[in-house]
Amino acid sequence: MKKTELTEFFPLAYAHWYAASLFRDAGYPRAEILSLLGIDAVRLKQCNERYRQLHFANTGWVTGAYQRDGLAEPEQDSRLFDHLMAHGGISLPSLQPGPFSMRRALTALRQAIHGNPHIGPFANVDWTAHYICERRFPTIRYVHNGSHVYVDGAPISDRKGTALDGVNPLTFRQLGDRWFCDDQRVYGQGETPTKLFWFVARGADPDSFAVLNERYGADKAAAYYITNRRLPTEEPGTFEIVSYYYGRGQKPGIHVDESHYAKDSRKVYAYGMAIDGADASTFHSIGDEGMYFADKRHIYWENEPILDADRESFTCASEAGQYCAYDKDRPYYAGKPQSVSGEFKHWKEYFEAHPEIADSWWHREKTRREASPSSTDQPVSVGGPYFSDGNRILVRPLRPRDGEWVSLDHIDHDSFRHIADVFGEDRHGLRYFIPGLERYGREPVRGANAASFEKADGPWFRDKGQAYYLDSNAPMPEFFIVKADMKSFEVLGDSYARDAKGLIVEGVRKRGIDDPSAVHALGHSFARLGDTLLYRGKPVTKPGKVDPASARGVHDQLLIDAHGHMLFGGSYRKPIAGIDPSTLQFLNRVFAADACRVYAITDNGLLLCEGIDREQVQTMGNYAVRVADTKFHVSGGRLERTAL
Repeated sequence: MKKTELTEFFPLAYAHWYAASLFRDAGYPRAEILSLLGIDAVRLKQCNERYRQLHFANTGWVTGAYQRDGLAEPEQDSRLFDHLMAHGGISLPSLQPGPFSMRRALTALRQAIHGNPHIGPFANVDWTAHYICERRFPTIRYVHNGSHVYVDGAPISDRKGTALDGVNPLTFRQLGDRWFCDDQRVYGQGETPTKLFWFVARGADPDSFAVLNERYGADKAAAYYITNRRLPTEEPGTFEIVSYYYGRGQKPGIHVDESHYAKDSRKVYAYGMAIDGADASTFHSIGDEGMYFADKRHIYWENEPILDADRESFTCASEAGQYCAYDKDRPYYAGKPQSVSGEFKHWKEYFEAHPEIADSWWHREKTRREASPSSTDQPVSVGGPYFSDGNRILVRPLRPRDGEWVSLDHIDHDSFRHIADVFGEDRHGLRYFIPGLERYGREPVRGANAASFEKADGPWFRDKGQAYYLDSNAPMPEFFIVKADMKSFEVLGDSYARDAKGLIVEGVRKRGIDDPSAVHALGHSFARLGDTLLYRGKPVTKPGKVDPASARGVHDQLLIDAHGHMLFGGSYRKPIAGIDPSTLQFLNRVFAADACRVYAITDNGLLLCEGIDREQVQTMGNYAVRVADTKFHVSGGRLERTAL
């Protein structure tokens, strides 16, 4: 690459760019820094990305980024380094013998600039930018300007964005990764997906504080988690990290620094919270994904014990798929029990590859299937959608591809009784399944009182302590537990309910409805509050010409009034010429009909289906219809025909 092209990509001496970064980190005005560099903000932003990438010059992702710009692999590019050094006004410290390394050379150069950033265009400024430390990846650099500790141009601040008071910048130092101290206090660096924040570790002693990993630390009296949770220990000095083996990714091996798990002589902690009942002396990780753990009594998925998992036979099996495991009775995914019948095919390859395993749930299911052609016994109804084959609870799957039956192997057969709809009870408590997802096991419902559990109305259920919402007919059913005032709880219709505390829609409380007692359900996701229409509990701001008094919800996305004016979600749609609103009803999830014609719902609203004979139309599942030998379905907003 020509020198002029190098200058185009790298217009600044690296030393000047890095000194500017330190002063910017210390809170000095960006405009003055740009003026001294002789560069505009857009150009500096481009420089920042490319120069920062050089800090990781020996990585594949940096090589790829440079190659996309037509640049050579930077790690061994001594010509680029000479260009970056030109006119910098600083000498490179002596390096250890060996092949040239851009990353190593720039690390040494930065260390020299830390001692004196007053170089080049910054030689005569009266600013202070004292480098303290940094977290390597992602790079979070700490500097002070004599009065406060700064990161990225702002004083270190709490979760609300308020600068921390009382920080001594002259004694502030890094204890390790995300833990710091000054002469009086210990500090932690927390983070959310969108921001960084810092906190004073409550009561932590800086003289005895020891960093255990990036999330835990301990002093002579207690342990601390990175969310500013203090964990008093009954036996100081026994607190330690629970490591785990991870066999994949860029860092296979024993993981300690990233672990969310720790223990002392009495308790086990996950994410800074004690795991109830866990035995600290025997708690350890199992498998190679860092997600399953065990003690002498239980198996755990992260911080939750897995109900009924057999401790002795439980086996992590990541080669069968991510988060897969099994015991003698059933398979598991992400700590949740799965259906033996539903998962049989998925696990076939795994068990056939391990002939040393001769007896398991898979082998028993295989034997049962081989014997089933000679058996005439049919499952017997035990109430609602539930059946029994004498040993297991079964249900018919919503999707035919899942077979004729799906076994619910996590439900105790002998103690099971049906209650209402998809809900039942076994010795563990209230149980349920979600139609379409029958093969995925569900834990007993927390806090439920099965003895008083009953159907309230539509998709709403209740017991003496709380309310529940499960719309089994929704495309993606979800189960919600609602902490409601049960004395005043009332179902308004379809997805709407209320209690003394306010409006509840689809199992979620809604704010901003001043008078929930005035809400009238209109069907599915729609309601009205006086003359205001609501969609999923939110006021519709532009209802067009829809008449609230005659409107009715006919689909969870569609409302229509007596004149054919419609809301599609929260958006207005004009009437379709000739539509008969009074007789319009949906035949399945997509297709609807009035007295004379057929319609389909698309991504944009309701579509008239030309050429479909209303008298001959028949449904084909939830998403298609047929007329004689032609199948109709919607794709890309259009009506498609397929010969059968």
